[in-house]
Amino acid sequence: MYNQLTINIDIKDNNLEKEYSRKMSQEHIKKYGQYFTDKNIAEFMVKWACKDARNVLDPAVGNSIFFKEIVKNYKNCVLDGYEIDQKILEFFGNPANANIYNLDYLTNDWEKKYDAIVCNPPYNKFQAIDNRKEIIKQIFYNTNIKFSSYTNIYIYFLLKSIYQLSEQGKLAYIIPTEFLNSKYGEKIKEILIDRKLLNAIINFDNNSELFFNATTTSCILLIDKSIKNEIKFYNLKSIDELNMINEELFSEKYCIKVKYKNINAKEKWRCYLKHENNNSNKQYKNIKKISEFCSVKRGIATGDNEFFCLSKSKMKQYKIPIQSVSNCICKSAYISNPIFQKKDFEILKEKDKTVFLLDINENDENMVKNYISMGIKKGVNKRYLPANRKKWYIMEQKDVAPIWVSSACRDKIKFIRNLTDSKTLTTFHSIFVNKNYEKDTDLIFCYFLTPIAQSLINDNRKELGNGLNKFQPNDLNSANMLDLNILTKDDRKKILNIYDDMKNSYNYNQVEQINEIINKYIK
Repeated sequence: MYNQLTINIDIKDNNLEKEYSRKMSQEHIKKYGQYFTDKNIAEFMVKWACKDARNVLDPAVGNSIFFKEIVKNYKNCVLDGYEIDQKILEFFGNPANANIYNLDYLTNDWEKKYDAIVCNPPYNKFQAIDNRKEIIKQIFYNTNIKFSSYTNIYIYFLLKSIYQLSEQGKLAYIIPTEFLNSKYGEKIKEILIDRKLLNAIINFDNNSELFFNATTTSCILLIDKSIKNEIKFYNLKSIDELNMINEELFSEKYCIKVKYKNINAKEKWRCYLKHENNNSNKQYKNIKKISEFCSVKRGIATGDNEFFCLSKSKMKQYKIPIQSVSNCICKSAYISNPIFQKKDFEILKEKDKTVFLLDINENDENMVKNYISMGIKKGVNKRYLPANRKKWYIMEQKDVAPIWVSSACRDKIKFIRNLTDSKTLTTFHSIFVNKNYEKDTDLIFCYFLTPIAQSLINDNRKELGNGLNKFQPNDLNSANMLDLNILTKDDRKKILNIYDDMKNSYNYNQVEQINEIINKYIK
């Protein structure tokens, strides 16, 4: 237990969090997924969850923001908290004199129940957690539920907190919205729906207000075990609007209510969070899933781009032969034209861009043994992905894809027709056209450029904050697109003629012409 103030700090100093972020390395902050809750959000969550509570739990104490608010408003609560990072405890101390345990929340004290749980859990990928096998074991032992290995650790925090909530208890979490629109979030959404736990979800349009040291889309989950038939979805323009939530007129304008019987864990909940029309695809006809025509897969994940990605001069410096590399586009910014040709690759190579990937087989090891030794000295072999390969320096094998699509974007989704033998890293996903439609590869690419195609695909986006949208391969595979089988021969020919013009000289008017052709089939 940790309940002693270890350094003399002024708890009223609003700049403490910024001072901590300056003192600690970004690697440390990223390792523990530390992002600090706005005071107004903490106050709202505490007042909602803790009013009638005898005991309160914070599973990720951090700077004790929730405990400070509880002490101000509800002095008789017994406060328990967990914080695995000793350094953050030493910096912020224990200003609320709570029972803070310097232990891993996920592997301790599952049997304890609480009347209120408030939390801003760590935001980091589960693959980066050292004791993930023990956590998986504990989760399954206590819940009999298996989760995807891609699940973010905040989902495990939420699940355990649900199991620790007393019958009369309330739970308030501030948590990324990504899981509500992701495959890995389906299991926890099923639990929330089946047990009718969700009272409300409060989404913030202006996510830049939420954390000074992070850009992420977040929402507040309000959970309890009371009998209810619907979920309230609030979409707020500002944190300042939190104190207006219980006002009737405000709720009518900024809240929609969705019956439990009408909501599905397998669908994306963006339309509820954003109050969007979830029938946007119904205005279109003749649509099928992208997976009918293509298969979208992620690009190559190296585990250390600085080591594995090479330029012409770096190859010369370290005496790496051409047979030990593959052509590979390592940065999305290298490509501005939607059609990438061999001449474009040659220009990048001569500009000494990183367009080569170390790609050796066991027979070539002796040719690059000095470079491999340098990688060991730098600790590349101990990084997560290399350490989990049979031989850390032998790259995963991926086929060359005819079409690439950006895995993240702020405006238009970037599609590239790849006419080279280049592979790509995870900055792009690879689109492989199904065998029955390989003859239509150019046609499919042209369709993807159009505003209609992008609008349909955007329905499956994940929003990461600050206008950044992200697409996983399955987001794209499950998105809708025009059934290209219905195009007439004449319209196919028109589109392919435009494509030929694009190869010579691209301009956006060409895309608009294709969009006009597509429009009559889909609207």
